[in-house]
Order: sequence, then C-alpha cells, then structure tokens
Amino acid sequence: MRLRLALAALAVAALTTPATRAQQSDLVLGAGSGPSAFAPRDIWPQAAAAARDGDLDAAEKQTNNLISTGRAYGVTTFPLYASSASGLASEFAKSKPELAAWAAKTATRLHGNSPAVIFSEADRHAASNDWGKAIPLALQGYARVFGNYRTRLLSRADLLMMIAMAIVVTAIVFALALFFRYGRSMAHDFREILSARLHGGSVSVLAFALLFLPLFLWLGPLWLVFYWMAIFFAYATVPERIGIAVLLILAAVAPVVVDAAANWIAGVESPVVTAAIASESQAYHPDALRRLQELVAVVPDNAMLHLLMGNMQTFEGLDDQAALHYRRAAELRRDYAGAHVNRGNLHFVNKEFQAAITEYEKAERADPSLAIAFYNHSVAAGETYKFDQQAQMLEKARAADRSLIERLSRKSGDKIAMYHPPISEAWEVTRAVSKRKAARALFANYSNFDPFRSATNPITLGGLLALIAGVLTWLKRRKTGFANACIKCGRTFCPRCKSARESATYCTQCIHIYLKRDGVSLDTKRKKLEEVTDHQSAVTRRNRIFATFLPGSAQLMEGRMIRGAIGIFLFALFAGIAIFAGRLAPALGPVADVAQLIVRIASTLLAVVVWFTMSLPVYRRRSVAA
Repeated sequence: MRLRLALAALAVAALTTPATRAQQSDLVLGAGSGPSAFAPRDIWPQAAAAARDGDLDAAEKQTNNLISTGRAYGVTTFPLYASSASGLASEFAKSKPELAAWAAKTATRLHGNSPAVIFSEADRHAASNDWGKAIPLALQGYARVFGNYRTRLLSRADLLMMIAMAIVVTAIVFALALFFRYGRSMAHDFREILSARLHGGSVSVLAFALLFLPLFLWLGPLWLVFYWMAIFFAYATVPERIGIAVLLILAAVAPVVVDAAANWIAGVESPVVTAAIASESQAYHPDALRRLQELVAVVPDNAMLHLLMGNMQTFEGLDDQAALHYRRAAELRRDYAGAHVNRGNLHFVNKEFQAAITEYEKAERADPSLAIAFYNHSVAAGETYKFDQQAQMLEKARAADRSLIERLSRKSGDKIAMYHPPISEAWEVTRAVSKRKAARALFANYSNFDPFRSATNPITLGGLLALIAGVLTWLKRRKTGFANACIKCGRTFCPRCKSARESATYCTQCIHIYLKRDGVSLDTKRKKLEEVTDHQSAVTRRNRIFATFLPGSAQLMEGRMIRGAIGIFLFALFAGIAIFAGRLAPALGPVADVAQLIVRIASTLLAVVVWFTMSLPVYRRRSVAA
C-alpha cells in the first residue's frame, strides 16, 4: 500500500502537458516569483524520481518549483503529492533515513493539514516505538479529519451507518425480550382462539407455531422481529409500547439513512464534487480536470460544470481554455455572477484592468451580495489609480461580507479572489447528472438518492406495517382482555380462567397461597414452592446468560425499557465501531494504523464499561420480578 502511494503520482505523467501561462506575477491569490514551464502534474514525478535516485538537492529544487508554480496558478495544497511523499517517508524510514526525513518534510510543505499526512507520520513514529509522538499526532489528525470536507463527510457517513446498525440490533434484542416476557401469554390466547374451532393436542402445537408464523411463510427472520413487535404490542406496558413505536420507526428509517450515507460516499468521489472541493480548498487534484472534461462532453449545457472546468484549467495554467469555459458558463446562465468574476480575473492577470472592471460590474449587477465582485473591483480600480472608486468598492464589499473581506485582505494583500461554486451546488448538479442515462452509463459513481424510492424497501415497509398492525390489534382486543403470566410461577391465565376481581399478576393458586394464605395441604404448598423456585431460577439464569453476551437485554426482559434499550444500543454502537473501524468509508486515509488502533481501543473500553454497568447488577440478583 505504501509503495503504491509513493508511486501513485508517477502515473499522472502520461496525461497531456498543458500550455504555460504568461504574466503570472499578479495571479489570483498568488504571489509566486514566476511559474515553471510545466504544469504541477509534470513537476512532482521529477522530484520523486530524483529523491529515489538519491539526488535530494534536485528533488528539493523541483519541490520548490512545484510550490511556486502552484502559487502562481492559484494552488495552495497538493493532497495527492503530499500522500505520495508520506509514502516515500514510510517506505525508506529505515533503509534511507535522509530520504525519509526529506519526504516527511516535503509532505508537510505540500499539505501539512492533510489528515493522511499526519496519520502517516504517526505511523512512522509508532513503527519506531515512539508512542509519545505517535499518539499526539494521531489525535491531531482527528482534528484535521473534522476540518476537511471530504473526511468529515465520510466520517459522518460511517457514524450514521454504525448508528443504524445499533438501532437494528436494539430492535432485534427488544423483540426477543418481548417474546420471553409475553410469548407464553400470547400462546395462551392463541390456544383460546383456536379451541373454538379445533380440539385435541393440535391446538397447543398450532398455538406455538403461530408465534413463529413468518418463518413458516418463508418471510425470513427480520419479519419475525416485526411480527413479534406487532402481536406483543397489546401485552406490553405503556413504556414498552412507546419503545416499540420508537424502535419500529427508527428501524424503518435506518435503510433510508444507510442509502443516504452510501450516496454521500459515492457522490463525494464524483467529478463534480471532487472538482468543487478542489476549487474551494485551492487543492491540486491532477485527475480532476480529465474527469470533468469527460463529464462536460456528456453534459455540455450546465453552467456550473463549465465554471468548474475553468477553475481547474487555471490550476493547470490553461488561461485561454479557462476563458472559453467561463464565457460559456455566462452564456448558459445570464446572471451567473461567479463566471463574470473569474472572467474579470483573467483580464486582470493580463493587465487588462478596464475589461476586468467591466466584468466585475456585470457580476455586481447579477448578484449584489457577492462580496468578492466588489473586492476585486476595488483592487482593479487601485491598479488604474482610481482610489476614490477603490475605497467605495471596498466599503461595499465589507458591507456584503465583512469577515470574508478581512480574511482576504490579510491573506492576499492586493491580490484578487477567485469565485468557487458552493459544494452544495455541486451536489445538486451531481443529482441532476445522475438522472441522465448517458452520464450514469459512463460514470458508475453517480448514485441517485431519492428518499421516497429508498423508503420502498422491505425493512421500512415492514416496520411501518408492524406498528400499524400492533396498534390496530390493541384497539380491537383491549375490551376482551389479554392473557397474563403469574409473576410467581409463570403460569398463564386469561379473563376466562379466573375472575377479573382477583389480582391480575398472580394465578389462582398463588392468590390462595401467597395473598389469601388459605389453608392448603403441605404437599400442595411444597409442589407450588418448587414450581415457583424453578421458574424464578430459570428466569434468573436466562437473564444472566443474555446479560453476558448482550448488556441491557436482561433489563429489557425485566421490563425496564429505557435503561435496557440505552444499554444495548450503546454496546452495539461501540462494538460496531471497534470492529468496523477502517473497514467502511476510508475517512482516516489508506495509512492510519495508529489512528484506527486508538479508535478500536477507545470503543472497546467504552463497550466494556457498558458491559460492567449493565451486566454486573444482573449477576447479583437472586430472583427476577416482572
């Protein structure tokens, strides 16, 4: 993996070398001393090759050339090349320490805020058993994950999928708890219903079979969970009914959430979103231009795609081609202020200040809230010695967005700013493109997320149908009453079996023995005591077994809905994160062993804490009261 990372950038050398740019000393957001005769894609392979050959002076010279060229073209970071340098540092950490040190320093220069670079550095220190540096670096990398749009989105997608998995596990365990709590009562009612038409031993067999009806209908285990929640809804307590409703709704939403997360994972790699992220962060992605060109050939009528094409071409030094795409974007969308801003920037670079001001004025009329149009206008006015107009435009820019203008003033001095289309708009374009058959045929990562279509899946439909069926069953049968189980011996009874005036939690025998304390024979008392002891011991043993493997399940079986559901959810969540860390969306980068180890250890420790909190009290109990 590390070797592939180190060699990844070399593959881009086969791409076409773009033309050079003239008059770069005043380029957008750049102040380079002069560009190279090559694009960035042509420079880094030379630097990497020189470093591998041991000529670190030539490698350093080419790296400086790459950075100065990038600044001249408006590029501030080189994520792919930084990862490549990190791969070199890891590969030669022991065999060539000088090369490794140079590569590590170069990776920081190319993209010091990259999570992949920081995690790779943490791995190198861990390989040397220098955990005092490895762990702080890994923690610093986590902060960088949430500061980077792509890794932040992928991490959020991972977390949502883990939450969805934990919800499903909680629903399954809760349905199992309902079965153990109310299965005998439901079987009793099934026997009463069937006895009106059938007789003999077949009644009990059919009553038991009805508890597992979905399996006999070949619907699968998941439908059994929904079935149990539906039929036990009427028997449950009020908190349990609320829990059933909440879990069924969450389980129904879970597939939609997972589908949305999958769409994020696929969509963030689409040419549109990749280019929008690169444009906004001013990061150089050597493959972004080629992928956009392929897309524009299929979708030639989208203004934003042409604007992104122009931005990617300026990063390559292709000003003439960028101007054509900016003009096409302005033609497709008459009020596209961003296209006029970037067209004006190209005129500014060529010192055609009056033409630049004309484009900035068009942008101002199209979008009076676009601060950079007024800001660039003020800079161009200063170049033409119109200082009154410069001050006036700068004041308008500050009125539109003071914080942005202050930041631009500190960052770029008297340099103009490029318009970068919002990433949210890139997602909208991606969704629109995904509906075109030609684009979907050519680009496999155009996944189209439709919440309504996504909701038409068996889990969502089954969850909603189970909730409706449970409520209807409860409303229909609550007048006739439901069977119950004795909290002492576990025997089931229904309104037909004993008077409604007697206790609803004890069977008739337990009422006479434990409540009324009637005079009964010693033999009857002894048999009843054995029955009660066996039942209580079985319940205690069952709860301990479940608590051993599923913390919180024992509380659910005891009727403590909130505590049990929270326990099983947290345990499933932490255990899932520990197991699947680094196996879902690669948010931590291809080389992040220390970071993934920290996640696994922290998640495991939290899962152990949940286990002790939920399971130890179950072991201390001598009996279970429903």
